[in-house]
Parts: sequence; structure tokens; C-alpha cells
Amino acid sequence: MSLPAPSSRDAHRPSWSFRLITIAGIPIRIHFTFLLFLAWVSASGSSKDSYALVTFVISIFVCVLLHELGHALVAKHHGVITRDITLYPIGGVAMLDNRPNPKQEFWISLAGPAVNLVLAVIIGAAIFVLESGFGRLLGDLQKASLLDALLIANLTLAIFNMIPAFPMDGGRVLRAALAQKLPEARATQIAGGIGQGLAILLGLAGVFTHGYILMLIAFFVFLGASQEVTSTVTRSFLHGHVVADAMLTNFQTIRTGDSLERAANMLLDGSQNDFPVMNGDEVLGILLKNSIVRGLAEEGPTTYVASRMQRDYKYTSREAPLELAFEMFPQADPSPILVMDNEKLVGMLTIENLSEFVMLEHAKSQNSLQHR
Repeated sequence: MSLPAPSSRDAHRPSWSFRLITIAGIPIRIHFTFLLFLAWVSASGSSKDSYALVTFVISIFVCVLLHELGHALVAKHHGVITRDITLYPIGGVAMLDNRPNPKQEFWISLAGPAVNLVLAVIIGAAIFVLESGFGRLLGDLQKASLLDALLIANLTLAIFNMIPAFPMDGGRVLRAALAQKLPEARATQIAGGIGQGLAILLGLAGVFTHGYILMLIAFFVFLGASQEVTSTVTRSFLHGHVVADAMLTNFQTIRTGDSLERAANMLLDGSQNDFPVMNGDEVLGILLKNSIVRGLAEEGPTTYVASRMQRDYKYTSREAPLELAFEMFPQADPSPILVMDNEKLVGMLTIENLSEFVMLEHAKSQNSLQHR
């Protein structure tokens, strides 16, 4: 699962992915690397083996999709909306639109492994009926059927996901339980530390056993835990503040009929990189630094700003919680957020000044601790 993000004029779309189907109002996307993974599996063996392997991999990812839908449907029951689900070679990610509280996160996190256990029971019953018991499963695994393999896979997914290695489901359950008694930031630091420690052990096990998949999983668990801890600690400094507390009020705008040469001069004259494009008091879009550079190279300095501006832009209000504004800065789109008051532009929020705000709040908290 992932953290929530408030709405903007650009709908969230994971990079390099495409929509496959929509289930219960939730777009299901596949990342292109998953297709590359299938191609690699198909090419790695004989034609007969490749067909069986591809069938098995697709079946596994159906189980992973059901796992993520388990998270999403329980989240929906608690009023937490799932924006989309994206399937990657290493698993699935459900993106949430609003952040669950600790109690909600506890049940949402348990839902995925619970789905795998239910699937294991259903598949186990099918094996018992179709294969007259579990003799083949308990005997030579080389002769295991697709159903046998799926039973083992679902049991493995349920058990593996419940390892308390944050940000896996078990780590999120641990964080949610700790957050019942501790501040969320502290609970996340503890769960993240445990997750990183387990990731190191998992990575070492992969090194000594030449288990490259284990090393890959360990890398992503360690990285995910680190990012989640940093993100949560950052949000703790933003909690209780509104956008007006951190926004820039001294900034420059540019008119839609101005030239890229004027935009370039404005870029050189100050520290501002991106400029709201105005027609009187109306905001028409935003001109980004990269667009100025590309426009000068491709069309020349006399080109109008309007031809290079980005018409879709992120915006919010002065009173919006700063935590939600923070979520509007995905890694793929660090462009500024325009702050509007009754459709009038009153401020800008950039990733740089938001980082400075967090740094100052951190300094204040350190000073407060020293004088206790």
C-alpha cells in the first residue's frame, strides 16, 4: 500500500503503466516491467516449460491482485478510497487517496494476507477433491500440479507478508498497534527500524545462499522502510499547520503574451524557477523552468509563453492542511502548488520552501527539547 495524496488537476497515473481493467471502481494497472518479466520467463525455458511458467506467473499475479483488492475493499469499508492498484514484477501496490488512522490501518493491512489464506483454503479443498488428497503435494514436489504450486504460493504470500518488516503488511500491522499508544512518527521509526534490521538479515541470507530474489526483496524492504520513516517524520512536523503557514507570498508572475526571452530574464534575475501564467487576475497555467529552456532551444526567444506553459496545474487553498499539500509533490511531478483564495492567486508552495519549513520546524523542536 502507499500513502494518500489529495486531488489536483492532474489525475495520478503511475509512470510507465497502463490500465488493464476496473474492478469495484478501482483502476487496475500493469507496469511495463511486468510484461518484460513475462517475456523473460517465456524465453528462459523450452516451449512447454515456458507455457507452464507463464501460466503459473499469471496465476500468482491474479492472487496478488486479489490480495491488493482485499486491502482496497476493507479500506473502502472504512471510508478510505483506493486511487488505483498497480502490478509490478515484485508484487502489487494499492495507492490510497486518504490516510487511514492506526485502527483502520490495522484492519486494512490484515486484509491482504487474509485473502491469501482464504485462497489457500479454497485451493486446498480443490486439491483434496480433484487429487484425492494431498499425497502428491506431500511427496515429490517435482510432480506438483499448478494447484499444488498455487496452494504453496498463497500460504507463502500470507506468511511472508505478515513478517513485521515495515513497509510490508506485517510491519504496517506492527506500526498500527504501536500507534495506539505512541505518536505516529515514533511508531513508524520503531517499525521502520525493525523492518530495516530484518531486511539486512534477509539480504545476508540471500548473499550466502545466492538467492538473488531474496536480495532484491531485502533491498526494496530496506528502501521502503527508510522512505516511509522519512515521510512520516516529515509529516509530523507539518501536522497542525496549514498551507498559509509555509506558502510564498512574494513571487513573480508572467503574462500569457510575454516572450520566452522575458521569462529567461526573470529566471536569471532571481531565485524563482517556475512562474504562474496570468491573463489579468486569471491563472491560465504555469511556466516551468524546463519548459523555458526547451522552448528557447526549440522555438527561440520570441516565442510566446502561452505555447510552452503547462495548463494543468496543482492548486489548493490557504486553509488546506499542510500535510495534504505535502502529498501533492510526487517524485515524478515536483512542480509548484498554486494557492488560491476565491479563484484569486494568493501564494505558491514549492518543494524547496516546504523543505525549508520542515527544517525550521525540526530546529525549533530540537531547541525545545534542549530547554526542557
